[in-house]
Amino acid sequence: MGALLVCLLSAPAPGEEPSGAVAAPPDTLTLPECLVLAYRNNLDHRIDRATLAASRERLRAARAPFEANVNADLTLPSYSERRNVIDNEALLARIRQEDTRLDYEGRVSLSQRFRNIGEFSLIGSGFRNDFSSNRRQDFREYSADLSLAYEQEILTDPEEELQLRTTQLSYAAGLSTLQRQRVQLESRVVNVYYDLVQGVRQLEIQKQRLDQSQAALELARRKFEIGLIAEVEALRLEVDELRAQAEYAEAATRIESRRDALRQVLAMDVETPLAVSTRVDFTILAVDEETAVAVAMVRRTDMEQQRLRQRIAHLDLKRTAQSMGPSASLSARVNLTGRGPDPHDVGRTLERSLISANIRVGLPLVDGGRRRGVVRQAEIDLEQRELTAEQVRQQVVLEVREAVRSVQEAERQIRLLNSALEVAERTFEVEQSRFELGLANSQELLDAQTDLTQARTSALNAVVSYQRALQDLRLATMAEPKELVAGDG
Repeated sequence: MGALLVCLLSAPAPGEEPSGAVAAPPDTLTLPECLVLAYRNNLDHRIDRATLAASRERLRAARAPFEANVNADLTLPSYSERRNVIDNEALLARIRQEDTRLDYEGRVSLSQRFRNIGEFSLIGSGFRNDFSSNRRQDFREYSADLSLAYEQEILTDPEEELQLRTTQLSYAAGLSTLQRQRVQLESRVVNVYYDLVQGVRQLEIQKQRLDQSQAALELARRKFEIGLIAEVEALRLEVDELRAQAEYAEAATRIESRRDALRQVLAMDVETPLAVSTRVDFTILAVDEETAVAVAMVRRTDMEQQRLRQRIAHLDLKRTAQSMGPSASLSARVNLTGRGPDPHDVGRTLERSLISANIRVGLPLVDGGRRRGVVRQAEIDLEQRELTAEQVRQQVVLEVREAVRSVQEAERQIRLLNSALEVAERTFEVEQSRFELGLANSQELLDAQTDLTQARTSALNAVVSYQRALQDLRLATMAEPKELVAGDG
């Protein structure tokens, strides 16, 4: 029974070479090729990828404190010249003093934070001072300082660690969002692609209808000329032929609009020639509803996003509670200093010059209820995230169940309309023969033509609707439909 429908849907469109005889021209796009172009060129998808790239860079910045950070600051050199006039009472003269100083300084700092341990920093600095004067002894001095410092929060998690965890979750949510947006783009391409395919195949059906109307009109005119039928019979077929021409022109106009819509999704210039393969193959799948729901619970990235946002809300609540509560930090420092007239003297004289350690504690005392209000807002936000997650879960179940029912209904429509198409084609053949033999009038032939055109259109629409339903099921489950067959999930 399905052979007739497959032949109808697999037949080439006007101007297309038959399948198997000559390969499709290179500029004829298939659905997979359109998807590749959309993933690469679609402007919305490029914006989505840029958004994820920005999130990746934020994650890179949040990781920076937990990597080795080295900075250098050099002064090469600093020059100063000072002149001063000194009154000498004993000599009753004024003496000019001139001092010149050249300073060279270098500073290198190394810092790194370790999660759950604290931040360590090592700072080394070197200094060289060249001094010359016309009244004081010239000298050159070298000095160096080496400082090791440690700092860590005691009662709270460091802000850098909270920020890193938040950014990691945000980036994971961004990945899930991009994956969802990619499937949504796929659905857009599938729908627009099949709109165009449907239009092209509808044009072919209207062309067949027009050819039939013209053949019937030509036959009716010959019969009228020899007096076999009344004039009204021929006029009726003439009106039908004009109607077929109008419907054919309308179908051709709709194709251009649908072609422009596909160009827009693929980010193609409106003047770029665009042709698509009109072959519509399909395979009936026995989709299982329980399997589809179970797979969707695992695959749906919007549910994963809600779980990640819940965790972010937990971190926000923790950050808010910390900022409004007591805090304490521990810091310690050890300094080594050395100096001398020669560089090697610095190393020999390097000795401890400072040891320090302190604990700072902050205690909020009276705030007029501000702390409680701010923390409660964060708690409410977390509660809203949890409720939203449950709402999304319920919506996912409904979407999957509806998508499965749509696939099953589309499958039934294919079988039904396949049978209707066979009946319509056989009825048209009978009515055409009866009209040629003078056993039927033109109205009966017109009714058969109309039924056949409608049956062909309905059969085409049924297969396209089935493909759309499968794509809706993929969007609802984030899985390939063949994975949703009972026992294959």
